[in-house]
Amino acid sequence: MSPCTVYLLHAVGHADLGVPPPDTAGATDLLAQLAHLSPGDDRVADILRLRTPPQTTSDTAPLAAALAALRADPGPAAADPEPASAAAVHLVLVSTARVRPIADAIAAALDHQPDLYGGPITAVTIAEADSLDEADIAASVTRVFADRAAGATDRAYVVWGSGATQSALGALDAVIASGLPWSLIRIGPTAAPRHAVYDPTADLPVDPVVPLLRRWRYHDLLRDLADTGHLDLTAEQRRIIDAEADQYGQAHTAPTAGRIRAAMAAALMRGDGSSGFAVRVYVVYRYQELRVHDGTPLDLIDWARRRNGRKIATLGEMLRAVRDERHDPDVIAAKAAPSGRWLTSPIVERLNEMGRASAHELAPPQPAMLAALREHLAAYDAARPDDPPAPPGLGPLPLVPGDTICYLTVLGDPPRDGSPFVVEQIADAATDRARRDDLDPAVRTYLGVPAGHPVPVSAIVLGTASRTYPYARSVVERLRAAGHPAVAAPVADVGTAADDPAAFTEQAAADLLHQHLGGDIGAIVLIPTGPKEHVLTLLAAAQRAAAARGVPLFLRQLVTRDRDVLTAGTHRLPLRFGTDQAILTAASHALDIAELDTAGRLLGILAVGLPLSARAVSLSDALRCATRRLRSWPALIQATATATEDLTIGMIAERFEVWAALPGVDTDTATGMRAVVGACASFENSLDNEQLKSGVRQKLLKPMFEVRNRLTITHGDGPFDARALAQLVRQRTGGAQDTVSGLLAAMAAGVRDTLGDRPGGGPRLADLLDELRADVRRLRDAEQARRSAVRQHAGP
Repeated sequence: MSPCTVYLLHAVGHADLGVPPPDTAGATDLLAQLAHLSPGDDRVADILRLRTPPQTTSDTAPLAAALAALRADPGPAAADPEPASAAAVHLVLVSTARVRPIADAIAAALDHQPDLYGGPITAVTIAEADSLDEADIAASVTRVFADRAAGATDRAYVVWGSGATQSALGALDAVIASGLPWSLIRIGPTAAPRHAVYDPTADLPVDPVVPLLRRWRYHDLLRDLADTGHLDLTAEQRRIIDAEADQYGQAHTAPTAGRIRAAMAAALMRGDGSSGFAVRVYVVYRYQELRVHDGTPLDLIDWARRRNGRKIATLGEMLRAVRDERHDPDVIAAKAAPSGRWLTSPIVERLNEMGRASAHELAPPQPAMLAALREHLAAYDAARPDDPPAPPGLGPLPLVPGDTICYLTVLGDPPRDGSPFVVEQIADAATDRARRDDLDPAVRTYLGVPAGHPVPVSAIVLGTASRTYPYARSVVERLRAAGHPAVAAPVADVGTAADDPAAFTEQAAADLLHQHLGGDIGAIVLIPTGPKEHVLTLLAAAQRAAAARGVPLFLRQLVTRDRDVLTAGTHRLPLRFGTDQAILTAASHALDIAELDTAGRLLGILAVGLPLSARAVSLSDALRCATRRLRSWPALIQATATATEDLTIGMIAERFEVWAALPGVDTDTATGMRAVVGACASFENSLDNEQLKSGVRQKLLKPMFEVRNRLTITHGDGPFDARALAQLVRQRTGGAQDTVSGLLAAMAAGVRDTLGDRPGGGPRLADLLDELRADVRRLRDAEQARRSAVRQHAGP
């Protein structure tokens, strides 16, 4: 086994000289003294160990504290029984030009005296970044790792509590990207140093995959994971999951108003091009549900269907007939009842538009459609007094998912230039029509909010009891006056003993968030200002709160002189653990059922997922034949086209093959139904010529459309199981096919023979989707391995 190397990453700062950051004169004087001393002079050690009178910030040098904590680390539980202190320590001094003289002084002293800080350091590298931007910091640290081949037992420790927060966060990003096992060493001027294997999801009452998949309504996957032993659930938790899976999973096969309403909640959350497949059926089931209660003798749907005279009438045609009838007294009386008012309501009009766009164009729901659905479903979310208490880790699951961004911050001292605190600047931008689209676009994309529409914003603003709490109260008053829900809360001062009941411990932070985070939260964004000790404490509590709710935690870049509140971006919290595994699990499932828009949103919140998100979106555009977005289609497909028809008519067969190849198309009835409707929608949006479209439907694709029109999510009746679906396929193909995959493959072959194919021998859409699935699974498995390694390193 190769010798173990420990990479100790330390953000260089004024704390290394024992002077506060504003004291540039003090730092300059100390550096001048060091420059005039020979490396072996005892006074060098005195200055760097903070033993001289001008050095007042702490009694212990940050690096001395870090090495003390490192010596106390017993090392990983397996693979390398040696303690971390027995390994070769490679110190990486994370620096910028401003603090480079301090880094040079430390490196020179260690070159002469490796054990200057109480433990031997075998190598020193200065990683100087171009700026304090986290991306620049990460790039400089990445270059250090790129120049050195890491051994199988190497690991990294990042010092937290000294130097610029941006430097620590940027370094942490680079460490995680390197794949090295890592943990933190927490230090502070008033706190004892300690090694911290950082896994804030470790003691959650349920695996983070559960709340996340519940929130995205992927209960079928949850039940499969539990059945195969990949999730450890209590009997009570399993009972809840099974009940919810029945409610959400049977909407297609055994529809009721309540079950399809649950499917509408899934549509509201996912916002996928396929999300509206069952919307129009819900309108009908809700009508019948209301009619049972109001006792209306005339069934308006049946009346409109008979009046239409066609065997299959679209919902739009039936609604129009009901709306336009002004003479029949029975119809007029039925329209006045609650059930009739539902059919003629603006909400139903919007839902019909959503269903038509989805089933005929694979178009994601527009904001007005989602607003109508949200308004309707909200009426069902009132908790009943007799609801039993939820088991640990499984709180209530509202039909309407939260869509508010909660900004979380600990205030430091007011900005010296008199500008508002960052949280105020954010809230102000959120209500400014000219600026709100540029505010935290990653969070906006995750929530599915399109450009031009506002995102609800709330804030939890903390302040230290004796210093910044009054500022927090003033900030909250201004936020509330501007219409933003906000709360202020005091926290203990830095340096309060951990055993003091008032101390701001991780449990205290968790209790505070439990009290103030509402059920309307869709994402949490941490603004890492204020004391570093408090920031990390809040970070841990916020990660736990986010994981327990199934929502993401984003970390905001700090506003600097060169970066304002809009250009300071957000990135997924770099302390990635089980929550990333949960997101990748959900994204993988979305790809398996061709919810490509949903997969793109999920992947887009991961630091490593942006390229994968772009691929999912490009495949979605190609699958729905979004000709207005041709430039976003996969480059390999664009390169083969010689004319637009190659990408429209020439890709119809490819689009059918995507739906035919879905993993559960022949084993899961709901997936099979969605595949048929999706294939029909892909075809309809691939042809603009209505005469040609009608001819192809009648001559080549008649069996597929006849199957579609008899499904429970279109015009058929339920219940409808796998046997019924197979029988329907067999009946409509004259016995030639008895599976959905066979039906769609036959349709693809017929279209290809008649209408031709895209030129070139490159990969087809189904191939590109398979490659994307494989890459997402690879990331998911790597995240699982990383999570296991971290917990193994933590020991018992």
